[in-house]
Amino acid sequence: MHSPTTVLNPQRRQRLLRHSAWLSAALVLLVICLSAFLRQSNAGLGCAPWPACHARAAAGEPPQDASGPAQRGARALHRVSATSLLLLLLAVAALARTSRPRSGGQLRLALIALALVLFLAGLGPFTSGSRLPAVTLGNLLGGFLLFAVCVRLGLPPAASRTGEVGRLRRWAWAAVALLLAQSALGGLISAGYAGLSCPELLGCHPGAQGWLSLNPWQIPDTGAGLPRYAGGTGVQWLHRLGTLAVLVAVLGLARAAWHSGRRTAALAPVALVLLQAQLGIALALGGLPLGAALAHNLLAALLLAVVAALLPRGRPLSPRL
Repeated sequence: MHSPTTVLNPQRRQRLLRHSAWLSAALVLLVICLSAFLRQSNAGLGCAPWPACHARAAAGEPPQDASGPAQRGARALHRVSATSLLLLLLAVAALARTSRPRSGGQLRLALIALALVLFLAGLGPFTSGSRLPAVTLGNLLGGFLLFAVCVRLGLPPAASRTGEVGRLRRWAWAAVALLLAQSALGGLISAGYAGLSCPELLGCHPGAQGWLSLNPWQIPDTGAGLPRYAGGTGVQWLHRLGTLAVLVAVLGLARAAWHSGRRTAALAPVALVLLQAQLGIALALGGLPLGAALAHNLLAALLLAVVAALLPRGRPLSPRL
C-alpha cells in the first residue's frame, strides 16, 4: 500500500501543498481574529460605563459580558480551528518532505509553521485570564508569523529582475523587522491597557514613569486603562514613531518591487499601510472602538504577510536529498 503522498505526481503534489497552505492561512487568520476578539472583549473594549470598566478590567475585574454567548462561541470555534490547523500543518509538512524536486524553502517554511503552531498550542493553557503582557506578545507575534509563513508557502515562485533581487530582499527584510517591532509595540499597548494614554495625535510626551508599559513581564499597575495613563505614554510614543519608520520601509520596498517587475504586488503593501495608519488614528481619537481595534489587528497580520511574500525565493534542493 502506498500513502497518498507517494502516488501523486509532482505537479499535483505541489498544487495540493499550496492549496493546503492557503487553507492553513485561512484558519490562522480566523484564529487571529477570534483571539483578538476574546482579548479585546476581556480588556473591556466596548464595555459600559466607559472608560471606568476598561480600568477595572486592567485591575483584574472582568467585564460583565466577558462570558456572554458571543465569547463562548468564539472560544469553542477557536479550539476547533486551532486543532484543525495543527492537523493540517502536519499534512503540509509531510507533503513538503516528499516533494520532488524538493524545495529547501518549502520544507523550511513548513517546519517553521509546524514549530510555530506547536509553540502557540503550548502557550494556549496560559493565555486564558492571563494579565501578563508577555503572554499576549507570544500569542500575537506567533500568530502573525504563522500567517505570514503559510501565505508564503502557498505562493508560487515569482520572477524578479536579477539586478534588483538584492535590493528587494534588503527592503523586504527591513520592512518585516519593523513590522514585527511595531506589532510588538501595539501588543504592549493593548496588554498594558495603554490605549488611552495619548488621546491627541501630537500630545504624547513620556515622563519618568512613561516607560512602564514597555516591560512585558509587568502586570498593568494602578491607573492603567484610564485616559492619560502616564505609564503608557512611552510605548504610545514609540508606536507612533514606528508608524513613520514602517511607512518609509514599505515605500522603499514598493519601489524595489516595482523596479524588479512585480508592479501589481508593489501596490498592496502601500495601500495596506496607509489604511492601517488611518485605523490607528481612529483608535487614538475615537476612544478605542472595538471594531477599529479588531480591524487594526487584522490589517497588521495582512500587512506582514504581504511584505513577507515579496521576499525573493531560494533555489530547490537536489532531488536526491
